[in-house]
Amino acid sequence: MADSQTQTVEEPRLFSLLTRDAMIVFAALTLWAASDAWFQVTGLWAAELLSAADGIFVGYVVASVFHEWGHYLGARISGAQTTRTLPKNLTNLFRFSFDFDSNSATQFHSMSFGGWVGHWTILLLIFAILPMDTLGRAALVSSLFGFAIFATFIETGVLRKTFGGIEPAKALGELSKQNFRQAGIAGTFSGAVVLATLA
Repeated sequence: MADSQTQTVEEPRLFSLLTRDAMIVFAALTLWAASDAWFQVTGLWAAELLSAADGIFVGYVVASVFHEWGHYLGARISGAQTTRTLPKNLTNLFRFSFDFDSNSATQFHSMSFGGWVGHWTILLLIFAILPMDTLGRAALVSSLFGFAIFATFIETGVLRKTFGGIEPAKALGELSKQNFRQAGIAGTFSGAVVLATLA
């Protein structure tokens, strides 16, 4: 999600934005699958390390895309006013802006919880269909889990404030670098624990 802004370009079509992100997810998973297959065929330690590194990178990418589309779906289900935006580059996670002036706190909560549904759903889906018998597969799941903890950690603090009566825009504005640093530590540690457990 992103803060509401004056739009200077035409809102991208939903189908084109979905197609773009689907291609990103498919490309990322294909990259990881290739390295995982390389290791299974050759047994090379270099292939195993590459599949693990790919798993960490790809897990973050896939989780973030599903997280943002979960936000969008949660917002739309609540009837919130949103404007789709085309990310400027592949590192930009935001797919839409949320109109804080027009939308209610309840709609903000629906939007927020939608993101949780997005990242936890893809984590559980991949964990259910993949046997955890290679380091690369364990790394993929641990990265998905680490992102889920990171995002949940950040947004729990915001939701705690909004449920306490603080306006959503103000609560988001109060996020600090320390909040992100703490969430990053929590996500990294959680992911490392899962990796150590599954590997």
